[in-house]
Amino acid sequence: MPTPDYSSAQLQQVHASVTGFFQDIGCELTAYGSEHATLALELLPRHLNNASNMHGGVMATLMDVAMGLCGTWEPDPAERRVATTLSMNINFSKAAVAGSRVRAVARCRSSGHKVFMASCDLLDEKDRLIAFGEGVFKRGALRRELPA
Repeated sequence: MPTPDYSSAQLQQVHASVTGFFQDIGCELTAYGSEHATLALELLPRHLNNASNMHGGVMATLMDVAMGLCGTWEPDPAERRVATTLSMNINFSKAAVAGSRVRAVARCRSSGHKVFMASCDLLDEKDRLIAFGEGVFKRGALRRELPA
């Protein structure tokens, strides 16, 4: 039987615990459950490259965080572990511009005790593929054991 996704309050709890660049660029955690995670971002001028398209580093960040989250879900958000990216490959297929809302949809593909593999599609608001990738991640410390 599949495990249900987090409630809105639990999503907020996890969202607040994902620190660093994720918070700085304005990502939103929109879905999170066993072996999947979805992030969204409203593209602003600060997310663009010199060609006025979504910056590849912003794409990579969204996909990296989504894939890292999809393999660290726990029924109790306080028991979630952090993930360290061991390797990541991204293929860029389409440009996205300011004003677009993009989503990184990640799935855990295979999982062992400490290491898991994930894939991710980056989609625009019409579900057109912007980029796709895969990564290998290592589960680390409990989020609550790390400095705030």
